[in-house]
Amino acid sequence: MLNYDDIKIIDEIYSEGYLFAQYGIYIKKKFKQKIFKIPVDIGLGCPHKKNGGCIFCPEMGRPISVKYCSAKIPLKEQIKKQMENQKKKGFKKFYIYFYPGTNTYAPAEKLKEIWDFSLSYKEVIGLSIGTRPDCLEKEKLDILAEYVENGYDIWIDLGVQSMHQKTLEILNRGHDVSDIIKAIKDCHKRGIKVCGHVILGLPGESWKEMMETAKILSLLEIEAVKIYPLVVVKGTKLEEMYWKGEYRTLDENQYISLVCDFLEHLSPYVLIQRLSKDKVPESIKVSPEWYLGRLKIMNKVSEILKKRGTKQGARFFR
Repeated sequence: MLNYDDIKIIDEIYSEGYLFAQYGIYIKKKFKQKIFKIPVDIGLGCPHKKNGGCIFCPEMGRPISVKYCSAKIPLKEQIKKQMENQKKKGFKKFYIYFYPGTNTYAPAEKLKEIWDFSLSYKEVIGLSIGTRPDCLEKEKLDILAEYVENGYDIWIDLGVQSMHQKTLEILNRGHDVSDIIKAIKDCHKRGIKVCGHVILGLPGESWKEMMETAKILSLLEIEAVKIYPLVVVKGTKLEEMYWKGEYRTLDENQYISLVCDFLEHLSPYVLIQRLSKDKVPESIKVSPEWYLGRLKIMNKVSEILKKRGTKQGARFFR
């Protein structure tokens, strides 16, 4: 959970006129410099694929366009090449971000070797590990807790999507809401921070249910969220639903309005890491047609919040 100093930083962000707790500004204030997340792919895949996987995920996973982020390249080279490139841009400190797939889907001993190696670089201040709520066994979290005790900043990027059981079942997520709650609480017991990934516009989910997800995550004192629109990509069950007329994506204005509503219902002390997706390759994107770029969406969300005369947390009540 965020400590007193973190809360002070967030209060400072609001005092400077920002309308939501932007993670990038928080990091720069906390560490007195910008920190770059180096995305790496260690090729662990996803345990849920054998059960059909989530309806929005292609069989082979979404292609990653980041240069040198590939399981075909040794981890050492992925880190070295990206670190060299980012140092040229002025970055001096880094997180290693285990990005595609379920990055705790391996024996604890193997994961420890990978994590130890990643933290062996003097420039690396911590890890950010993308995973599922049902792949965070005690022995793996205990290893991460040791890094926290040694002063590293450890984050779990947790696939939440929704805090409603019926939605998780529609998505064929393969885990329950209780698994999400347990994962967050287990991380917090060990001083591990959690960034929950949330999708807006999921099939069958109402406005009220989306706002309830914001409130529940706030009450769980999650440290950060990434908010995404649901994107239909080729080769998925969701694409089948789309062409049958069983699902329609949000248009840009609908999405931006929902993001603003979500932020208003979220605690003001939840950091916002993203408000949209990375660029999805046009070769696999079916819908929506509007540009998903993060900066554009962030600017539009700020404009709408300003017009409303509101900000993050305005409608959040414990």
